[in-house]
Amino acid sequence: MTSKSNFPRRRTQVADLMRADEKRKAEEELEAKLLEGLKSPESELTPAAARAIRKEALARLQTKKPNR
Repeated sequence: MTSKSNFPRRRTQVADLMRADEKRKAEEELEAKLLEGLKSPESELTPAAARAIRKEALARLQTKKPNR
């Protein structure tokens, strides 16, 4: 096997490592935000606030989807 024939496999391995790193960072960020939320004072979740949170979450998901 030549080094040229290993390129696609290595490129896939690098991409897999990058995805794993992005996932780890996202999980760390989520955990930090959850802990921050647990430490904050309680507040009532109104229907309007729930709709606003859902709208923001959906917008964020749309911006993170890969273009196909």
